[in-house]
Amino acid sequence: MELQNIPENAEIYDETEEYIIIDNLQMMPMIVWKEKNVTRDLKVSRTMKKAIQSVGEKKYGRGNFFIDRFQEGDEKYLTWYCRPNMNPELIKERSKNGD
Repeated sequence: MELQNIPENAEIYDETEEYIIIDNLQMMPMIVWKEKNVTRDLKVSRTMKKAIQSVGEKKYGRGNFFIDRFQEGDEKYLTWYCRPNMNPELIKERSKNGD
């Protein structure tokens, strides 16, 4: 699996044989399933949700994010995004304070 358009300072949050969680161009975590033609079944969905939810809670705080399960367009791999659902300045302040 070869990732493209990854920022130089992108953080890799987690990587297993099945998936990688890394920052996208907007510096938001995204989870990418490494198998190209995976069937999005219950097992895959649960694995991805649990992994990206854990990262979201650490980065944004519990309840301050949502998991966007819609592909942005040209992804060749199953990709979900962890998007903040509160003020970006507040997120930055909280992450500085370690809340």
